[in-house]
Amino acid sequence: MNYETLKIEITNNAAFIVLNRPDRLNAFDMKLGIELSNALHSIAKNMDVKVVVIKGTGKGFCGGGDVKEMHTAENKPQFLRNLTQAIHRCVIEMRTMEKPVIAAVNGAAFGAGLSLALACDIIIAVKDAKMSTAFIGIGLAPGCGTQFFTRLVGYQRACEYILTSKTFIAEDAYRLGIINQVVPVDQLDAAVEEYVNMFRILPPIAVGKAKMLINKSLENDMITHLDLESKTAAWSAETDDFKEGVAAFVEKRKPQFKGT
Repeated sequence: MNYETLKIEITNNAAFIVLNRPDRLNAFDMKLGIELSNALHSIAKNMDVKVVVIKGTGKGFCGGGDVKEMHTAENKPQFLRNLTQAIHRCVIEMRTMEKPVIAAVNGAAFGAGLSLALACDIIIAVKDAKMSTAFIGIGLAPGCGTQFFTRLVGYQRACEYILTSKTFIAEDAYRLGIINQVVPVDQLDAAVEEYVNMFRILPPIAVGKAKMLINKSLENDMITHLDLESKTAAWSAETDDFKEGVAAFVEKRKPQFKGT
């Protein structure tokens, strides 16, 4: 499928999605929101894909919502409702797909762009990447990201950064527990590829179910979640990958997982 706002490459069990509006710092307009949601939905159903990477073209990861489009929209409330819902569909696709999603934050991540990164499962950012929740700075209530941000940093820190639109750098984000790794700009691709290669050989069904359990743990009570873990483990014991994994362990060799 051809996209106007994205570049997509699927190779060797990995899907690479590049946001491609460099003249607008890869900011979300309606087309980008719709195309990204559609692309994620398609990739989620692609059984050959074991891992997904999201990156931006040019100097930034994603500048958030396209403020110029907000300014020119005749019905601003309806435009913001439609735009945030399109972004939410992307977030839902990312969190519900049973594949790891890696954000390669190659530059600025503001507003909805930071929210997009926070919806990923692993975040690697270059040292000079700047981040901000940004919404308050243009007089807008946050349209996404407050739940993810607050769960990661806690209430007072969330208030500090969200209520003031405070800008911070990748090192700050690492200290706050928002991102996994900070790297020099020339090492970003290598750092991402290291994770991609791990997921290429790990058992994709078990990884997907583990991601599901992590997300469910954020909403389930303890008793419900323990039961879900038990049921999921029992279900996964039916897979060929589990049989291969335990056989390899007993035979003291590396397992060869096939995703079945």
